[in-house]
Amino acid sequence: MNTQIRGWQASESRVPLSDARRLAERAFRQGDVPAVRRFTQAFGAHAGIGAARLADFVLAVSEAAACATAVGPCIARVRLWMAGTRAFCEVRADGMLLLRARGPQPVGRVGEEEALRRWVLRQLADHVSVASGPDGVRVMLSMNVA
Repeated sequence: MNTQIRGWQASESRVPLSDARRLAERAFRQGDVPAVRRFTQAFGAHAGIGAARLADFVLAVSEAAACATAVGPCIARVRLWMAGTRAFCEVRADGMLLLRARGPQPVGRVGEEEALRRWVLRQLADHVSVASGPDGVRVMLSMNVA
């Protein structure tokens, strides 16, 4: 897995990072979600997120990573940063989710797991966005960690 920690200037995303204190990113694959949790834990501890909120942030990032890679083998990237009292996460993967509105419905366990992951994300984070298209999957989340 490839890990990079950069200053606030380094961003190819359309997400504004004007007051971001720190940006960390890492490439991963579907089986690397436990390593993403450890990476997020280290990021949050270094960023000064309190223990209770850090546990929620780690779980939310883990679910976002699992959601983005749920469709099978793909390469994904997780980006984490702080802006003020908010923690942000963006996960991008080169796979494509099967969304009910845009294509065949997921069946069986895959559909149930995807629905549960999205429910968990919405319970933990203040903002959640999941998008899928020909360019892949993008999961964005943010939460107040003060």
